[in-house]
Amino acid sequence: METTCVIQKPQKKKQKLNEEEDIDGNSKSLGNLPEEILRHILSFLPTKDAVGTSLVSKRVLCVRDSSVINRFTLCCDVLHDASRVNTWISAAVRHNVQMLDIKLDKFKGEFSLPYVLFTCKTLKSLHLCMPCMLKLPTAICFSNLKILTIKNVTFSDECLTEKLFSDLPALEELQLHGCSWGDLKVVRISVPNLHFLSVKDFERPDSRNGKGCQVRIVGARLEEFHYGGLMFNEYRLFVSFKLKKAKIGTRAKNTSEQSAHRMHKLLTRLSPVQFLILSSDVVKVLINAEELLTNMPTFNNVKDLELNGTPLDLDCEALLEILQCFPRLENLKILREINLSSSCEEDERILCPMPPCFLSHLKWIKVNCYNGDEKKLSVIKIFLKKAIALEEVVISLENLGWNLEKQLKACKQLMELSRASQNCKIVLEWHDYSTEKECRIVL
Repeated sequence: METTCVIQKPQKKKQKLNEEEDIDGNSKSLGNLPEEILRHILSFLPTKDAVGTSLVSKRVLCVRDSSVINRFTLCCDVLHDASRVNTWISAAVRHNVQMLDIKLDKFKGEFSLPYVLFTCKTLKSLHLCMPCMLKLPTAICFSNLKILTIKNVTFSDECLTEKLFSDLPALEELQLHGCSWGDLKVVRISVPNLHFLSVKDFERPDSRNGKGCQVRIVGARLEEFHYGGLMFNEYRLFVSFKLKKAKIGTRAKNTSEQSAHRMHKLLTRLSPVQFLILSSDVVKVLINAEELLTNMPTFNNVKDLELNGTPLDLDCEALLEILQCFPRLENLKILREINLSSSCEEDERILCPMPPCFLSHLKWIKVNCYNGDEKKLSVIKIFLKKAIALEEVVISLENLGWNLEKQLKACKQLMELSRASQNCKIVLEWHDYSTEKECRIVL
C-alpha cells in the first residue's frame, strides 16, 4: 500500500500527548490495545491520520511496517528533539520512502541526519531545507535518487561533501539554494546523468580565507544551468555541447573586479549554450574589469538571447561588446526598460561597430515597458534602422492600456519610423484593463 505522510509544526494550542484517563481511572491510550486490534484500526486510516495516533502511542510505527510511504514531509523545529526527528526520518526510510521533504529549523549546533538516509535505495526525490551545518556520514550512495534540492545548508568537510556530490549515478536535477561552502576551498560536483542544475548564492561566505570556494561542476549531459548570486564563490563548469539553456543573474551592488573576472570565466564556460538569459546587472558587473570586455567568449550556438533585470542603456559600451559575441543571434528579448544615455540616436557610438547579427541573422526583437518616451522611441528607431534582416519588432506598451489617446499617439509615432527591412512588421501588445484581456495589433 502506497501512502503519503505529512508531519508539520504543532499548533500553538497545547495538546496533551501523554495517556489520558477517564473519570474511573481507566487508561484510554491506544498503546494498551492488543496488537491485532491496533492493526485492524490502522488499516482504515490514511498515514496522515495514523501519524497523529503515533504521537500518542509509540507502538503505532511498529504495527505499520508492511506499508510503503510514497511521499513523506517533515516540517518542524529541532531544538532538543534531534533524536525524535531522526526517528521519524529513519522510519520513513524503513518504509521504502520514494519522495522525502525535510524542512527543519532552530538547531543547536551541528546536525546529523540518520545514516540510513544516505544509503536509501528507494529514494527518488530528496528536498532538504536546513539552516545549519550538516555533518555528513562516510557512507553515501543514493543509487536511485533523481531529484535533489538542498537549501540553506552549510558544508564543513571537503572530502565528504565531494563524496555526496559524486555518488549520485541516477541524479538528473540538482538545486543548491542559499547554501554555504564554509571554509572549503575546492569542491567538485561530478554527476554523470545530471540534466538540470540551479545555484542561488547571494550570501557572503563565512570563509576565513576571504576568497570563497571554487566549485568545479562536471556534467557531460547537462542541458540547463541556472545561476543567481554575487560571485563570492567561483563556479567552473565543464560541460558538453549538449547545454541548451543557461540563465545567469546577479546584482550590480557591491561588485568588484574579482566578481567581474569570475563572471567572465563562468560565461566563457557557457559558450556552447543555445539559449541564454542574462540579467542586465551581468553587463554592469563586467564594467568593473573593462579589459575583459574585449576578450569575451563567442556564443556561436545562441539563437535566443533574453535580457532582464534593471533598466539598461543601448549605448552602454559593455552591452555593445556583449552583442558582438552573438554572430548567429535570431531572437532578442528585452524584458525591462532600455533607454539611451545620450539624447541623440545618431550618436556614432551606438551599435558601432555593428554587431554581426544585425547584418545577417537577427529576425525578431521584443521590447517591454514602452511608454512613448523620446529615448525609448529612439531605441526602436535604431533597431529598425540597423537590423537589416528584421522580420518583426514586438513592443509591449506600459501604462497605455487604459488611455486610448496615448495608444493612438504611440501607434502614429511607430508607424512613421523608417525600416531597413521592408518585410519588418511592428506589433503592439498591451493589457486592456476594462476587459482584462491581452491585446495585439500589427502596424
